[in-house]
Amino acid sequence: MKPYLSIITVTFNAQRTLPITLRSVRQQTWKDWEHILVDGASTDGTVELIRAYAQDNPKVRWISEPDEGIYDAMNKGISMAQGEFLVFLNAGDSFWESRTLEELFAKAPPEADFLYGEHRYVNEKGEVLPRRRHRPYPQRELRAEHFRTGMVICHQAMIVRRQLVLPYDPSVKVGSEIDWVIRILRKNPHTYDSQMVLIRYLVGGHTERHIWRQIWNRTRLVYRHFGVSAVLESWGAMVLHKLRGGYPSPV
Repeated sequence: MKPYLSIITVTFNAQRTLPITLRSVRQQTWKDWEHILVDGASTDGTVELIRAYAQDNPKVRWISEPDEGIYDAMNKGISMAQGEFLVFLNAGDSFWESRTLEELFAKAPPEADFLYGEHRYVNEKGEVLPRRRHRPYPQRELRAEHFRTGMVICHQAMIVRRQLVLPYDPSVKVGSEIDWVIRILRKNPHTYDSQMVLIRYLVGGHTERHIWRQIWNRTRLVYRHFGVSAVLESWGAMVLHKLRGGYPSPV
C-alpha cells in the first residue's frame, strides 16, 4: 500500500503531553502524511506549540477555536482530512516506533479498508506499563459483532479508509468510539489485522478521567446496537476482566 494518511490530533490545554505526539509523527520514516491538529481554544501554551510545529511545514494544518467536546473536535478533523486513510492520534499518544507506518503499509494488502493492530499503555516518560489490554483480539476477520462486549481494538490503533469514515455522535460526550467503529464495520469493509504493536497509549486520557460515564455510555450504545443480551454479556465481560486481572499483554 502507498496511501496518503491523515493523522488527526485533537487538543485542549495539552502543552505537557502534545510534544510526545508531535515528535512521534515527525520521526516517522513514512512521509506520505498530513497532520491535522484541532485545538479547543487552549490557554496554556498549546497553541504556541502547534504554531511552531506548523511553521514552514505544508503537511501540517491546524485550527484553534471553541468546540462542543472531543467528538465535535474529531468531526472537525474528519472534515479537514484530505488523505486516503485517517487515524486519530491524540495528545500524548504516539506510534510504537519510527518505522511503524512504513512497516504497516508495506505488509497491508491494497484492498484493505480498515487496518488495525495492538497498543501498549505507557506513562509520560514513554515507559511501557505492566497493565493489561481490554481483552484478546478476535481470531477471525473483524466484524461489528466483535464489539458486543466493548472496545476490542484501541481506537488509536485503527487506520480507516476516508470514504468509509462516519462522523462521531457528539451528543455522547465519553465513549462514542464504540458507536463509531460499529457503524463503520457494518459497512463490511475489508479489514486487515497487522498483528503489530502500532500505538503507545498514554494513560490518564479523556476516557479514563470519566470512566463511569464511559461505562454508562458504552452500556447504552451496546444496547442500541445489539440489545439486552449484549448488555448482559458486556457486564459479564467487565466482571470477568476484573477478576482475572486483565489479559496478558507482553512487551
